[in-house]
Amino acid sequence: MKLTFSKLVKKYLIPYGLQASAFLSTVILISPIIWMVSTSLKKESEVFDRPPVWIPSEISFDSYFRIMNGFVANILYNSILVALLAAIIATVVGALTAYALSRFPIPGKSTIMLFFLSSLAFPIPLLMMSMYILLMKLGLLDTYLSMIIGHTVITLPITVWLMKNFIDQIPKEIEEAAYVEGASFFRIIFFIVFPLSMPALTASALFVFVTSWNELFFGLSFISSPDLRTVPVGISQSFLQEFKTDWTGMMSLAVIVTIPIGIIFVFLQKSFLRGMIAGSVKG
Repeated sequence: MKLTFSKLVKKYLIPYGLQASAFLSTVILISPIIWMVSTSLKKESEVFDRPPVWIPSEISFDSYFRIMNGFVANILYNSILVALLAAIIATVVGALTAYALSRFPIPGKSTIMLFFLSSLAFPIPLLMMSMYILLMKLGLLDTYLSMIIGHTVITLPITVWLMKNFIDQIPKEIEEAAYVEGASFFRIIFFIVFPLSMPALTASALFVFVTSWNELFFGLSFISSPDLRTVPVGISQSFLQEFKTDWTGMMSLAVIVTIPIGIIFVFLQKSFLRGMIAGSVKG
C-alpha cells in the first residue's frame, strides 16, 4: 500500500523533523557552556587560536586557582544573599497579592492584572532612573536593600501571574471547611493554600532567584562599594579591563557561579515545570 504525501509527513517528516529540531536546539544551547568550560581550562595563549580549539592541548586549572580568593567568596556571598532575600520577598508578596486577587471581590481585577502584565514591557532604564532617585532620597543607595528592592520590583509581575492562575484552581471548599473548623485567615493561607501551591511557589522563587543572580544593571547603578558587588558586577568590573580582558579567569568564575544554579535546577526541575505549566493556564 502506497503512502500518501500527508501520511508520509505525519509518519516520518514531522516526528524526525521534531527530533532534529530538538537536537539542534540542544546543541545551540549547550555549545556556549562547552566553550565556557573549555576556555576556563585553556592557557592564555590558546584562547585566541585560529581556528578555535574546543579541546585544550593541555588542561590547566591555573585560572581557577588564581581567582579563588576573598574577592570571589565575597561576590558569591553577596549574590546568594541578595538573590535569596529577593526570592523570598517577591514570592511571599506575590503569593499574598495573587490570593487577594483570586479570592476577594476587588473592583477592577482585570485592570490590575493587565497592569502587572503591561509593566513587563516598561523600559528598565526608565525604571532604574526613577528608582535611583527614590532610593537616594530614602538613603538606601549602596546597600543590599537597594538591589533586593530592584530585583523584587522587576520579578513581582511574573510571580503574581503565576500564583494567581494557580490559586484559581484550588477549590474554595477546602478553605471554607477550614473556616468552619475555626482556622484563622493567616493559618489557612500559610498552612493550607501555600502548601497546595508549592509547585507555583517553587517556580516563582526559582525564577526570581535566577533573575536576581544574573542581574547586572541594578548592581552597577545602585552599588558603588566594591564589598557589595554581586557576581555579574564583579565579573564586569574585575575581568573586563580597558586594555586587557582576563578571559580564562572570567570563564573560570562563570563556571563556578553556574554550578549552584545547575544544582538547583536538577533538584527542583519537576516542581518548576509543574508550577510553570499549571500557573500559565486556567481551568
